[in-house]
Amino acid sequence: MERKYSTELFVLQHPGMCYFFALMKKAVIRFWGVRGSIPSPGRKTVRFGGNTACVEIEAGSTRIVCDAGTGIRELGLSLGRGQGRGALRAHILLSHIHWDHFMGLPFFTPLYSRKNRFVVAGPGSGGMSFGRALSKAMRPPYFPVPFSAIPAGLSFRTISGKPFFVGDVRVEPMAVNHPGGALGWRFDFPDGASLVHVTDNEPDSVHRRKALVDWMRGADVLIHDAQYDPRSYRRHRGWGHSPYTFPIELAAEAGVGRLFLFHFDPQDDDARLTKVLSTARRYARERSVKVDVAMAREGFSFLL
Repeated sequence: MERKYSTELFVLQHPGMCYFFALMKKAVIRFWGVRGSIPSPGRKTVRFGGNTACVEIEAGSTRIVCDAGTGIRELGLSLGRGQGRGALRAHILLSHIHWDHFMGLPFFTPLYSRKNRFVVAGPGSGGMSFGRALSKAMRPPYFPVPFSAIPAGLSFRTISGKPFFVGDVRVEPMAVNHPGGALGWRFDFPDGASLVHVTDNEPDSVHRRKALVDWMRGADVLIHDAQYDPRSYRRHRGWGHSPYTFPIELAAEAGVGRLFLFHFDPQDDDARLTKVLSTARRYARERSVKVDVAMAREGFSFLL
């Protein structure tokens, strides 16, 4: 029987031949939602996507979902098509419980199968545990289906600042600068690869900046909030989001080679984001920053 792996194919050109190499046993990172604040579907957002934040990490038998914005709906449909009769296990990590980061959770279809099991984790809020805070938003009159009515096995975990493991993936949370608080995540994989994911974060003090750089130092990839350009950021100070220049600088200081700009403003259409990418890359070149700058895009996946 043919064995199937999550792979990315690299083609090496050789005189008269093409060699296809499947890289196996690597973590696969998939973008299912890349927007911030509110979904922005339509003709003008088809290239980069209009769903709010959701990133999937598949590392062997370990599956981690970062945030449950509206992008998690399509992830659930995809998992359902490929699941067969087996049970699904996953950790869903919410950076915080602002609406754009959990509004897709009740539309994640694997929740409605009794055979599936999920750990849903995130920071506490307002003196409440994470599970209690999230449950308050998922009950009448705000939503008709409470967590107690969901068939899948659910457990809730309040995340502190201490590292923990999901399978054999080490996860190190970091408190970031966002109204009401939020967490970023560093994932260290068994083969030595590492990913840092920060969805909502605003530049802060020199001390906080140093802590962020030390935390992400040496990571292979950084996914970071880049909701504004420098000009629009000046009008939105205190809103908890970054200009695209900030993650470029962080990546350069931390020695991170690859950066995905993320959490785009709902008003920025494909044309605008294409221009932002060009400007961001020019910003890096002019400062001799050795960072590969890219835009997160719905449907895009890469190996780590």
